[in-house]
Amino acid sequence: MPWRSLLLTVCLSWGLSAVEPIRVAVDGWTTLNPLLMTRDTDGEAVDLVFDRLVTMNAEGAFIPGLLQGWTVLKGGREVILDLRPGMTWQDGTPIEAEDLVFTWKALRMPQVRAIADTAGGVASMDSFVAEGPLRVRIHLARPRGTLLSDLYNFIPVPRRHYQVGPKPQSNPVNFQPVGSGPYRIVGKATTTHLRLELWPGYRGAHPGAWPAFEFIDSSEETNLVQALLERRYHYALVRALPHYLVRKGAQGGGRLQAFSVPQAAFGAFFLNCDPKLSLLGDVALRQALAELVPWQELARARRFFPARLASAFWPPENWAHDDTPRPLPQIGRAEAILEAAGWRMGADGIRHDRQGRPLTLVAYEQSTSVTRSTAHLLAEEAAKVGMRIEVRRLSFEALTEKSTDHDGDIWSYGWTTSLDPDVDAPLFTREGYRTKANVSSYLNPEVDRLFEEGRYTLDRVSRRKIYLKLSEIIWRDKPVIPLNYILVRVLADARLRGVSFNVLGQAYGFWPGKRGWKLEDAQP
Repeated sequence: MPWRSLLLTVCLSWGLSAVEPIRVAVDGWTTLNPLLMTRDTDGEAVDLVFDRLVTMNAEGAFIPGLLQGWTVLKGGREVILDLRPGMTWQDGTPIEAEDLVFTWKALRMPQVRAIADTAGGVASMDSFVAEGPLRVRIHLARPRGTLLSDLYNFIPVPRRHYQVGPKPQSNPVNFQPVGSGPYRIVGKATTTHLRLELWPGYRGAHPGAWPAFEFIDSSEETNLVQALLERRYHYALVRALPHYLVRKGAQGGGRLQAFSVPQAAFGAFFLNCDPKLSLLGDVALRQALAELVPWQELARARRFFPARLASAFWPPENWAHDDTPRPLPQIGRAEAILEAAGWRMGADGIRHDRQGRPLTLVAYEQSTSVTRSTAHLLAEEAAKVGMRIEVRRLSFEALTEKSTDHDGDIWSYGWTTSLDPDVDAPLFTREGYRTKANVSSYLNPEVDRLFEEGRYTLDRVSRRKIYLKLSEIIWRDKPVIPLNYILVRVLADARLRGVSFNVLGQAYGFWPGKRGWKLEDAQP
């Protein structure tokens, strides 16, 4: 009997609910609906409940998922997708080509794109046509260099359950998913807790190894090390200090293991480029602000807790990374830029322009226990040159809502890039502006043209040159100021086996990912 069938037989005989689940600490999530995902954490559980059309291995190579295979025809202008036979949704109905067509149409709906923009992905392909129960034909006006990345980011849903109404976020299916993956939701899922158990009906290519998972919102947890030792969690992202202490043996008593891996992500300041809504509509002010980035404070922390100062939008883990050396921020240059732009120091210690407007800005950041956050450090530097920045703290949901509504001048949060830089296009383009994915309200026709050109360029070397040019423009115009490339720090129960990360530094979104995790010596 195959090991997977044996495991399933044992689990069913004992009862899945009696098995110790692998408990994953997550900093909140918003949905379990693949159509509406907006946070990285949304994908962690979704990746267990749903199969992608194609997935990737740990090295970043694309491999079949729901698809049995794909065929590229007519020089890339047509693509045939063949589904694996015998696959079913978790309600027992067959997975069919019409489900793929339905998902493609749903992703194009305005009410969906206003939540989770998909411009540039599968949703923007010219047509999706079912040819029989297991085959889809894609027609493309032009061959796409992004094809496999687009298929990777496409997670089909069953058409019988995912009809999109005027208010997609209120649909009960968002937390009662009917998936295609090896795990299904048990009981009631919320934004703070959910339990997954192996689904006996899974017939896909990438099964799960452990009978059950539990995802728990740990955003209010004050001592993750203690919580791990108490086995309230088996896996958690942690801050630098507890990770360092466990790694050095000062905490954990040998019962925890420490992992660290570079992630294709960074912390950043997103700037409001709309001149009708913010003073930062003036590129000179954005350039001056970039010279005030508190790099010395960030560098000082690096002596003890390694991090990487960001020098380009796409991180080193991305093939579009621009490794051009960049000068470090200098407060003197900020003063010179402000003077040249006509901002003069007033008697109140704040600069004013020729119209008498004070140089005051509002920055929003996520609520945290850290007193001197990067936003507060930026405000301290800004005060030295006559710029006042008021820092306001919000929940992550309120912060992202502020940025989506273009309310404020600066928004501080992280960004994770994908394998293909085209996925980030909505952040900078007119199309992203229409769907509110372009939170900076940044508009540049040359950027729109280059992203369009990059999407339809097949040669990898030529594509990289396009994104290097885009990187130069983004660095010059400063709609986003990357700060530190993120180093993921994880603590895990010493019994947890199979923990690995893909080329993006993620523990999900690839095979085996979390599907390969096991608890050593755990008894049902």
